[in-house]
Amino acid sequence: MKPIGIAGTGSYVAPKVMTNNDWMKLVETSDEWIYTKTGIRERRIADPGVATSDLAVEASKRALADAEVDAEDVDLIVLATSSPDVPLSATACIVQHKLGAKNAAALDVNNVCSGFVYGLDIGWKMAAADSYRNVLVVGAETYSRILNWRDRTTCVFFGDGAGAVVLNECKQGEGLLASTLYSDGSGHKVIEIPAGGSRMPTTHETLDKGLNYFFMDGKAVWDFATVKFPESVRDVVAKAGYKLEDVDMIVPHQSNINIIKRSMEVLGLPMEKAYAHIHKYGNMAGASVPVALDEAVREGKVRKGDLVVTCGYGGGLSWGANAIRWGR
Repeated sequence: MKPIGIAGTGSYVAPKVMTNNDWMKLVETSDEWIYTKTGIRERRIADPGVATSDLAVEASKRALADAEVDAEDVDLIVLATSSPDVPLSATACIVQHKLGAKNAAALDVNNVCSGFVYGLDIGWKMAAADSYRNVLVVGAETYSRILNWRDRTTCVFFGDGAGAVVLNECKQGEGLLASTLYSDGSGHKVIEIPAGGSRMPTTHETLDKGLNYFFMDGKAVWDFATVKFPESVRDVVAKAGYKLEDVDMIVPHQSNINIIKRSMEVLGLPMEKAYAHIHKYGNMAGASVPVALDEAVREGKVRKGDLVVTCGYGGGLSWGANAIRWGR
């Protein structure tokens, strides 16, 4: 298998900023409560008529420009999203069309907040097997469309955005080194949209009860994430043949600053080794890792030669991590 690395990164967040004070006008909450519980000050909300594919296309254009790859030279698009444009067909195919990547196969990955980590592993393996030269892996979400804006336990935490990377052949010893992916379906109800699928089709009753909106058991997520985040980081670093102290930067899912802090404590690593910008964007689910990775690169927090770990955890339940020797 040939070595595969990240040749370019890009991100795009919806331009509209919604602050904690804006939410105070809609639900019973406060800036102090939201910030203390999550570390969020503001998040981005897509304008009416803007869908997940639109955000994905903008992030993809930036990643392709960074990698100096034309859309027509993309062979495969892997899109991680749990807020697709439509229930079917695949939103990745919509992105393929809008992007003009006429020679690319396209598929969706729905692992919610760990979707990009899963997608990165899929794209890496497909490219390394010599089946595809240029693979575009995208994480994109418009959670503002699937949230119940009257539910203060979920609506204040999420935002809209997209991030993307271009994968292609790199130098030996650089690029993707290892991945660890896990799932536990016994927890599938911890994070879900109960209605709208084949088990519970949409009806007037499900709409009246708000069952077509996103649901999350916050306490269960905390218990799950603070164990699986550090566990997956340990596993992927060991699988890559390194020790925790060799890691230069961890780019985790931006779910909650307290989850990140607690997990770094468990790992015995300083917070300086975790990139966090949740205060600006909130939780962008499958888009959070690639957006954070792009910003970390552009801010100089990730540099050539660094050992970088991306980590995600979310619905399914599913979780995992990727180890990368940064080669740009």
